[in-house]
Amino acid sequence: MEPSSRAQRFSPAKAPGILRRPASPVNPLLLLIGLVLLFGIVVAGGFYLLTEKPVTLIVDGVAHDTRTHQGTVGGLLHEVGLSLDPQDTVSPGVDTQIRNGLTVTIGRAQIVLIDVNGQTKVVHTRKIDPRGILADAAITLSAHDRIMVDGGPLKTTPYTTAPAVIQITRAINVTINDDGKSSTIQTAGDTVAEALLDSNLVGSLYLADDVTPALSTAIHDGDTITIHRSVPVTITADGRMINTRTHGQTVDAVLGEVGVALVGLDRSTPDGSTKVTPGMSIRIVRVTEDDEVQRNDIDFSQITQTDPTLPLDTTQIIQTGIKGIREVRTRIRREDGVEISRSAPQVVIVQQPRDQITAIGTLPQTKSMETPDGTIQYWRVLHVTANSYMPASSGKSADDPTYGLTATGKQLHKGMVAVDPEIIPLGTALYVPGYGRAVAEDTGGAVKGLVIDLGYSDSDYQIWHKDMDIYLLVPAPDQIPMLPTTAAH
Repeated sequence: MEPSSRAQRFSPAKAPGILRRPASPVNPLLLLIGLVLLFGIVVAGGFYLLTEKPVTLIVDGVAHDTRTHQGTVGGLLHEVGLSLDPQDTVSPGVDTQIRNGLTVTIGRAQIVLIDVNGQTKVVHTRKIDPRGILADAAITLSAHDRIMVDGGPLKTTPYTTAPAVIQITRAINVTINDDGKSSTIQTAGDTVAEALLDSNLVGSLYLADDVTPALSTAIHDGDTITIHRSVPVTITADGRMINTRTHGQTVDAVLGEVGVALVGLDRSTPDGSTKVTPGMSIRIVRVTEDDEVQRNDIDFSQITQTDPTLPLDTTQIIQTGIKGIREVRTRIRREDGVEISRSAPQVVIVQQPRDQITAIGTLPQTKSMETPDGTIQYWRVLHVTANSYMPASSGKSADDPTYGLTATGKQLHKGMVAVDPEIIPLGTALYVPGYGRAVAEDTGGAVKGLVIDLGYSDSDYQIWHKDMDIYLLVPAPDQIPMLPTTAAH
């Protein structure tokens, strides 16, 4: 029963919203005419395709296969939309009849930009060599014009491809004044430096040469370039030799250019005002003057003065001595390190010495001492050299009236001593250990300072020679002699 239901489901009579129309009958005549026309179109198209001729087009080396009903090469090119410039080539020519399998080769001319001093010209050419391209463009060149091909100089070797840009810079006239000698050159250079390159002067120029205007300056037709040549000089200074070139007119100017300075007493040979000549030799003499100083001490003086408040023969330094300083200065002149002269020595006291002042006490003090000869009282102790003598040692004969007499006119015997009166006044009582008590009664030529001769008679003479202390007995004299500081106790 399912098929019946399907039939019922898709029945047009029962489909809602569909209007049923009766079928129209087909006109047989019209159908026939349409079939005839369709057949004619198919036959005509097939005939058209069968009558096309195959042709190969080669454009700039690239092959393209096509078919055409055109009768000539020119018609074919027009058909495919290829327009030709006068410099383009077609092989075979445009009037050639089309035949099956014909190959047509198109050679397109290259576009080249020619710039002449900023004026641009566009040319189409099949040529590769820039010279031929310029000749075809009716552009003439002078020997000094500059040609740049695609940014580089014109090559002498053959070109394999056509250039894109040819740039021409026309030569201009420039005057060169070379140290007073004037000449005119033609140059295509843009700057002073390029003009000098074209003039072949660069090889003879030195860095020290002065070029006006500056090398980087742009040049124009009719400009003048001035060259002020430097001259060679040799400078010897500080142990080295400098070969240089200069514009300086004087020796001083040359030294200033190269930065060699004269300091202090330095000098140049020849002197700074001398006019410079080519090849001149200049020598710098370094001059120095130094003081040679010898420093010596100046001893201070020892000054003594009495002080009644200090115990006798004691000392006290009341001002310390300070040595002075003396300098002996000699000025030494050297040239390039070699001594050539010395001045007379000059003595300069840098520091004055300061005296040392020592106070010596003059206040006598009585002291006691036990001796084998009993108790003694003394006021001074002296350390002396003790010798002995007798009348016979005086060198006088016994019958001489002064034989054995002391300076005080007494006959010499033990207990009398010879002294230096400036140290021990005559008449002073003293005690000599081992000798005993004595009185200063005599003097002698050899008895000076802290020396004492112990007296004997000829009969009891004893030999003495020793350093020892002796004691001056009380009372002390009113005028007490000053002693060397080394003698005081």
